[in-house]
Amino acid sequence: MSNANPIPTTGARERFEQLIAGAGEFQGEDFQLTSASEYAEVLQSILDHKYLTNEKIPFEIRMDQALFCWYENLYRPIMLAVDEAALELACPGATRGQLFLWVSRHWHFLKEAGNPEVSFKEAALSYGASYGRGVMRLLNRARLLAA
Repeated sequence: MSNANPIPTTGARERFEQLIAGAGEFQGEDFQLTSASEYAEVLQSILDHKYLTNEKIPFEIRMDQALFCWYENLYRPIMLAVDEAALELACPGATRGQLFLWVSRHWHFLKEAGNPEVSFKEAALSYGASYGRGVMRLLNRARLLAA
């Protein structure tokens, strides 16, 4: 789901940092990305989440509320799956923000490829099994088969 007007990449990091400044959800998070387009993608994800939430309720939520909802319902569960799949070991050098994006994209890909009920955990294991390195790649393959 993406709004008709995508987030411009210019200044995306600054807009993201401004949005999360003071947000209790992100206190202690080491959320770093490597490009403005990645920050724009995360901002778009938050806006899409806001849009979908607003479709279900009779009022419009504020951006700070949308950030909290996105964090609790998308970011945090995906990062728990990332941690469980030990993707930081399977993908050395990747930031936590990048791992979130990669698994999120992979989850959407798996859903579109015919598995609409795929969980975040399965997506993280599948990502690690497909793109991880070394022993962790093999371990994630085994864990995916056992799931």
